[in-house]
Amino acid sequence: MLFTIDKRMRYAPGVKVDAGTELVVASDIARRLDLSRQRINQLQSQPGFPKPIGRLALSNVWRWATVEAWAIETGRLTPPA
Repeated sequence: MLFTIDKRMRYAPGVKVDAGTELVVASDIARRLDLSRQRINQLQSQPGFPKPIGRLALSNVWRWATVEAWAIETGRLTPPA
């Protein structure tokens, strides 16, 4: 499987697995939502925050689409135009 980093994206780069799947870690989420990494760590322990799909080394990994939907739903991110 080939992983690529797309630097032309609207947000900070994550890792694209394929055309429909982009994986992010807490630091990627923090940059995209303009929050601190510490705040993301707090949020991920609260009900409603998406569950990670796995771990990469010591980091939890999420699908960006899932986190983005949660962020829009909770008013932390405006929907893309």
